[in-house]
Amino acid sequence: MREFSRGYLAAVVESAEREGRLESLRADLAEFARVLNSSEKLRHILVDPMNATSARRAIVADLLESKSTPEAAALLSFAVRVERASELPRSVAVLVELVEDARRRSESGAPVEMEPAAARSVVRERIRGYAERVLQELSVARQVDEVEDELFAIARLLDANRKLRQTLADANLPLAGRVAVVDDLLGPVCRPATVRLVRYALRAGRLRDIVGTIDWLVGLAAEERGRRIASVRGAVALRASERRQLAAALSRIVEREVEVRDVVDPAVIGGILVSVGDLVIDGTVRLRVERLRDLLARAG
Repeated sequence: MREFSRGYLAAVVESAEREGRLESLRADLAEFARVLNSSEKLRHILVDPMNATSARRAIVADLLESKSTPEAAALLSFAVRVERASELPRSVAVLVELVEDARRRSESGAPVEMEPAAARSVVRERIRGYAERVLQELSVARQVDEVEDELFAIARLLDANRKLRQTLADANLPLAGRVAVVDDLLGPVCRPATVRLVRYALRAGRLRDIVGTIDWLVGLAAEERGRRIASVRGAVALRASERRQLAAALSRIVEREVEVRDVVDPAVIGGILVSVGDLVIDGTVRLRVERLRDLLARAG
Protein backbone atom coordinates (compact mmCIF):
# COMPACT_ATOMS: atom_id res chain seq x y z
CA MET A 1 0.00 0.00 0.00
CA ARG A 2 1.27 3.45 -0.90
CA GLU A 3 2.42 5.83 1.84
CA PHE A 4 -0.01 8.34 0.34
CA SER A 5 -2.83 6.01 1.40
CA ARG A 6 -1.33 5.53 4.88
CA GLY A 7 -1.43 9.26 5.47
CA TYR A 8 -4.99 9.54 4.21
CA LEU A 9 -5.96 6.60 6.42
CA ALA A 10 -4.46 8.28 9.49
CA ALA A 11 -6.70 11.31 8.98
CA VAL A 12 -9.78 9.16 8.33
CA VAL A 13 -9.14 7.14 11.49
CA GLU A 14 -8.83 10.33 13.55
CA SER A 15 -12.15 11.63 12.25
CA ALA A 16 -13.93 8.31 12.76
CA GLU A 17 -12.56 8.04 16.30
CA ARG A 18 -13.68 11.59 17.09
CA GLU A 19 -17.21 10.80 15.84
CA GLY A 20 -17.37 7.47 17.67
CA ARG A 21 -17.45 5.52 14.39
CA LEU A 22 -14.12 3.69 14.49
CA GLU A 23 -15.68 0.25 14.98
CA SER A 24 -18.24 0.99 12.26
CA LEU A 25 -15.41 2.01 9.94
CA ARG A 26 -13.62 -1.28 10.61
CA ALA A 27 -16.81 -3.29 10.07
CA ASP A 28 -17.62 -1.48 6.80
CA LEU A 29 -14.14 -2.07 5.42
CA ALA A 30 -14.20 -5.73 6.45
CA GLU A 31 -17.60 -6.21 4.78
CA PHE A 32 -16.36 -4.59 1.57
CA ALA A 33 -13.29 -6.85 1.62
CA ARG A 34 -15.56 -9.89 2.06
CA VAL A 35 -17.79 -8.88 -0.86
CA LEU A 36 -14.77 -8.09 -3.04
CA ASN A 37 -13.26 -11.51 -2.36
CA SER A 38 -16.50 -13.45 -2.78
CA SER A 39 -17.77 -11.78 -5.96
CA GLU A 40 -15.65 -12.73 -8.95
CA LYS A 41 -17.58 -10.33 -11.20
CA LEU A 42 -17.04 -7.35 -8.91
CA ARG A 43 -13.39 -8.21 -8.37
CA HIS A 44 -12.81 -8.55 -12.11
CA ILE A 45 -14.27 -5.08 -12.74
CA LEU A 46 -12.38 -3.33 -9.94
CA VAL A 47 -8.96 -4.89 -10.55
CA ASP A 48 -8.98 -4.40 -14.32
CA PRO A 49 -6.76 -1.35 -15.08
CA MET A 50 -8.45 -1.05 -18.48
CA ASN A 51 -11.61 0.10 -16.72
CA ALA A 52 -11.58 3.85 -16.12
CA THR A 53 -10.82 4.90 -12.56
CA SER A 54 -13.91 7.12 -12.56
CA ALA A 55 -16.08 4.14 -13.50
CA ARG A 56 -14.57 1.92 -10.82
CA ARG A 57 -15.04 4.64 -8.20
CA ALA A 58 -18.66 5.09 -9.28
CA ILE A 59 -19.28 1.37 -8.74
CA VAL A 60 -17.80 1.54 -5.24
CA ALA A 61 -19.87 4.64 -4.46
CA ASP A 62 -23.06 2.87 -5.59
CA LEU A 63 -22.24 -0.17 -3.45
CA LEU A 64 -21.65 1.92 -0.34
CA GLU A 65 -24.34 4.56 -0.77
CA SER A 66 -26.41 4.81 2.43
CA LYS A 67 -24.84 1.55 3.64
CA SER A 68 -21.57 2.67 5.23
CA THR A 69 -19.94 5.41 7.24
CA PRO A 70 -18.77 8.46 5.29
CA GLU A 71 -15.24 7.62 6.40
CA ALA A 72 -15.38 4.15 4.81
CA ALA A 73 -16.85 5.52 1.58
CA ALA A 74 -14.13 8.20 1.35
CA LEU A 75 -11.33 5.77 2.17
CA LEU A 76 -12.38 3.13 -0.35
CA SER A 77 -12.94 5.70 -3.08
CA PHE A 78 -9.46 7.06 -2.37
CA ALA A 79 -7.95 3.57 -2.51
CA VAL A 80 -9.53 2.91 -5.90
CA ARG A 81 -8.06 6.19 -7.16
CA VAL A 82 -4.48 5.91 -5.91
CA GLU A 83 -3.71 2.21 -5.52
CA ARG A 84 -2.84 -0.06 -8.43
CA ALA A 85 -6.04 -1.69 -9.67
CA SER A 86 -4.52 -5.17 -9.63
CA GLU A 87 -3.52 -4.75 -5.97
CA LEU A 88 -6.85 -3.40 -4.72
CA PRO A 89 -7.93 -6.56 -2.81
CA ARG A 90 -4.60 -6.62 -0.93
CA SER A 91 -4.75 -2.87 -0.29
CA VAL A 92 -8.24 -3.18 1.18
CA ALA A 93 -7.07 -6.07 3.39
CA VAL A 94 -4.22 -3.90 4.68
CA LEU A 95 -6.67 -1.07 5.40
CA VAL A 96 -8.80 -3.47 7.46
CA GLU A 97 -5.73 -4.57 9.45
CA LEU A 98 -4.59 -1.00 10.10
CA VAL A 99 -8.02 0.17 11.21
CA GLU A 100 -8.29 -2.86 13.51
CA ASP A 101 -4.93 -1.91 15.04
CA ALA A 102 -6.19 1.65 15.51
CA ARG A 103 -9.38 0.40 17.15
CA ARG A 104 -7.43 -1.72 19.63
CA ARG A 105 -5.13 1.19 20.41
CA SER A 106 -8.11 3.48 20.97
CA GLU A 107 -9.84 1.00 23.28
CA SER A 108 -6.68 0.49 25.32
CA GLY A 109 -6.05 4.22 25.62
CA ALA A 110 -2.55 3.86 24.16
CA PRO A 111 -1.05 7.09 22.80
CA VAL A 112 -0.53 7.60 19.09
CA GLU A 113 3.01 6.68 18.10
CA MET A 114 5.47 8.12 15.63
CA GLU A 115 5.24 6.83 12.08
CA PRO A 116 8.11 4.51 11.08
CA ALA A 117 11.32 6.31 10.11
CA ALA A 118 11.57 6.87 6.38
CA ALA A 119 13.21 8.94 3.68
CA ARG A 120 12.10 12.53 3.13
CA SER A 121 10.10 11.65 0.00
CA VAL A 122 8.19 8.93 1.87
CA VAL A 123 7.40 11.24 4.78
CA ARG A 124 6.16 13.93 2.39
CA GLU A 125 3.91 11.39 0.67
CA ARG A 126 2.38 10.42 4.03
CA ILE A 127 1.79 14.06 4.91
CA ARG A 128 0.28 14.78 1.49
CA GLY A 129 -2.24 11.96 1.95
CA TYR A 130 -3.10 13.12 5.46
CA ALA A 131 -3.46 16.73 4.36
CA GLU A 132 -5.70 15.78 1.44
CA ARG A 133 -8.25 14.23 3.77
CA VAL A 134 -8.08 16.95 6.44
CA LEU A 135 -8.57 19.70 3.86
CA GLN A 136 -11.20 17.65 2.04
CA GLU A 137 -13.29 17.65 5.21
CA LEU A 138 -13.50 21.45 5.24
CA SER A 139 -16.85 22.57 3.93
CA VAL A 140 -16.01 25.78 2.04
CA ALA A 141 -13.01 27.28 0.25
CA ARG A 142 -12.80 30.15 2.73
CA GLN A 143 -11.85 27.70 5.48
CA VAL A 144 -9.00 26.39 3.33
CA ASP A 145 -7.82 30.00 2.90
CA GLU A 146 -7.75 30.43 6.67
CA VAL A 147 -5.79 27.21 7.19
CA GLU A 148 -3.27 28.32 4.56
CA ASP A 149 -2.81 31.69 6.31
CA GLU A 150 -2.44 30.05 9.71
CA LEU A 151 0.15 27.55 8.48
CA PHE A 152 2.17 30.37 6.92
CA ALA A 153 2.11 32.30 10.22
CA ILE A 154 3.16 29.18 12.15
CA ALA A 155 6.11 28.62 9.83
CA ARG A 156 7.25 32.21 10.36
CA LEU A 157 6.84 31.83 14.14
CA LEU A 158 8.99 28.68 14.19
CA ASP A 159 11.55 30.27 11.91
CA ALA A 160 11.94 33.15 14.36
CA ASN A 161 11.80 31.09 17.58
CA ARG A 162 14.80 28.77 17.73
CA LYS A 163 13.93 27.29 21.13
CA LEU A 164 10.39 26.36 20.10
CA ARG A 165 11.64 24.96 16.82
CA GLN A 166 14.20 22.78 18.58
CA THR A 167 11.62 21.55 21.09
CA LEU A 168 9.18 20.43 18.42
CA ALA A 169 11.95 18.85 16.34
CA ASP A 170 13.56 16.96 19.24
CA ALA A 171 12.94 13.29 18.48
CA ASN A 172 14.27 12.38 21.94
CA LEU A 173 11.21 13.99 23.54
CA PRO A 174 7.98 11.94 23.65
CA LEU A 175 5.59 12.68 20.81
CA ALA A 176 2.74 13.25 23.27
CA GLY A 177 4.68 16.03 24.98
CA ARG A 178 5.47 17.82 21.73
CA VAL A 179 1.86 17.45 20.57
CA ALA A 180 0.75 19.00 23.88
CA VAL A 181 2.96 22.02 23.14
CA VAL A 182 1.26 22.39 19.75
CA ASP A 183 -2.19 22.08 21.33
CA ASP A 184 -1.42 24.65 24.02
CA LEU A 185 0.13 27.11 21.60
CA LEU A 186 -2.15 26.76 18.58
CA GLY A 187 -5.38 25.27 19.91
CA PRO A 188 -6.86 28.55 21.21
CA VAL A 189 -6.07 30.59 18.09
CA CYS A 190 -6.08 28.26 15.06
CA ARG A 191 -8.63 26.17 13.24
CA PRO A 192 -8.73 22.48 14.30
CA ALA A 193 -7.62 21.48 10.81
CA THR A 194 -4.48 23.60 11.14
CA VAL A 195 -3.63 22.05 14.50
CA ARG A 196 -4.17 18.55 13.08
CA LEU A 197 -1.80 19.22 10.19
CA VAL A 198 0.98 20.49 12.47
CA ARG A 199 0.51 17.54 14.82
CA TYR A 200 0.84 15.09 11.96
CA ALA A 201 3.91 16.89 10.65
CA LEU A 202 5.51 16.02 14.02
CA ARG A 203 4.22 12.45 13.97
CA ALA A 204 5.28 11.71 10.38
CA GLY A 205 9.00 12.21 11.08
CA ARG A 206 11.95 14.03 9.42
CA LEU A 207 11.68 16.87 11.94
CA ARG A 208 14.97 18.61 11.24
CA ASP A 209 13.21 20.74 8.63
CA ILE A 210 9.96 21.41 10.46
CA VAL A 211 9.75 24.94 9.04
CA GLY A 212 10.23 23.66 5.49
CA THR A 213 7.60 20.97 6.06
CA ILE A 214 5.01 23.48 7.25
CA ASP A 215 5.84 25.83 4.38
CA TRP A 216 5.25 22.84 2.09
CA LEU A 217 1.87 22.34 3.77
CA VAL A 218 1.07 25.96 2.89
CA GLY A 219 1.54 24.98 -0.74
CA LEU A 220 -0.75 21.96 -0.35
CA ALA A 221 -3.47 24.20 1.09
CA ALA A 222 -3.08 26.54 -1.88
CA GLU A 223 -3.43 23.56 -4.25
CA GLU A 224 -6.56 22.44 -2.39
CA ARG A 225 -8.06 25.91 -2.69
CA GLY A 226 -7.47 25.76 -6.44
CA ARG A 227 -9.27 22.43 -6.63
CA ARG A 228 -12.35 24.00 -5.04
CA ILE A 229 -12.71 27.06 -7.27
CA ALA A 230 -14.24 26.43 -10.68
CA SER A 231 -13.47 29.12 -13.22
CA VAL A 232 -16.20 29.09 -15.86
CA ARG A 233 -15.40 31.13 -18.96
CA GLY A 234 -18.23 31.92 -21.36
CA ALA A 235 -19.67 34.64 -23.57
CA VAL A 236 -22.44 35.35 -21.06
CA ALA A 237 -22.81 34.89 -17.31
CA LEU A 238 -24.50 31.75 -16.03
CA ARG A 239 -27.93 31.93 -14.50
CA ALA A 240 -28.16 31.11 -10.80
CA SER A 241 -29.82 27.75 -11.52
CA GLU A 242 -27.10 26.86 -14.04
CA ARG A 243 -24.41 27.80 -11.53
CA ARG A 244 -25.96 25.54 -8.89
CA GLN A 245 -26.30 22.61 -11.30
CA LEU A 246 -22.73 23.00 -12.53
CA ALA A 247 -21.38 23.26 -8.98
CA ALA A 248 -23.21 20.06 -8.00
CA ALA A 249 -21.89 18.18 -11.03
CA LEU A 250 -18.31 19.34 -10.49
CA SER A 251 -18.50 18.49 -6.78
CA ARG A 252 -19.29 14.90 -7.66
CA ILE A 253 -16.31 14.75 -10.00
CA VAL A 254 -13.67 16.24 -7.66
CA GLU A 255 -15.25 15.02 -4.37
CA ARG A 256 -15.17 18.50 -2.84
CA GLU A 257 -17.57 21.38 -2.47
CA VAL A 258 -16.97 23.57 -5.52
CA GLU A 259 -17.53 27.30 -5.81
CA VAL A 260 -18.31 28.41 -9.36
CA ARG A 261 -16.95 31.77 -10.51
CA ASP A 262 -18.07 33.25 -13.82
CA VAL A 263 -15.63 34.89 -16.19
CA VAL A 264 -17.43 36.63 -19.06
CA ASP A 265 -15.24 36.40 -22.16
CA PRO A 266 -16.66 37.67 -25.48
CA ALA A 267 -13.95 35.69 -27.28
CA VAL A 268 -15.78 32.48 -26.37
CA ILE A 269 -18.09 31.93 -29.33
CA GLY A 270 -20.41 29.60 -27.48
CA GLY A 271 -20.44 27.00 -24.73
CA ILE A 272 -18.15 27.23 -21.69
CA LEU A 273 -14.60 26.45 -20.64
CA VAL A 274 -14.39 25.06 -17.09
CA SER A 275 -11.22 24.68 -15.04
CA VAL A 276 -10.99 23.30 -11.50
CA GLY A 277 -7.37 22.98 -10.44
CA ASP A 278 -5.71 20.80 -13.07
CA LEU A 279 -9.06 19.56 -14.41
CA VAL A 280 -10.09 21.33 -17.64
CA ILE A 281 -13.40 20.71 -19.43
CA ASP A 282 -13.60 22.46 -22.79
CA GLY A 283 -17.15 22.67 -24.04
CA THR A 284 -16.69 25.69 -26.28
CA VAL A 285 -17.76 26.03 -29.88
CA ARG A 286 -14.19 27.03 -30.71
CA LEU A 287 -12.98 23.58 -29.65
CA ARG A 288 -15.56 21.91 -31.89
CA VAL A 289 -14.56 24.14 -34.82
CA GLU A 290 -10.88 23.31 -34.30
CA ARG A 291 -11.68 19.59 -34.23
CA LEU A 292 -13.65 19.97 -37.45
CA ARG A 293 -10.70 21.74 -39.09
CA ASP A 294 -8.41 18.91 -38.01
CA LEU A 295 -10.76 16.34 -39.50
CA LEU A 296 -10.97 18.27 -42.78
CA ALA A 297 -7.21 18.66 -42.90
CA ARG A 298 -6.68 14.92 -42.43
CA ALA A 299 -9.35 14.16 -45.02
CA GLY A 300 -7.57 16.42 -47.52
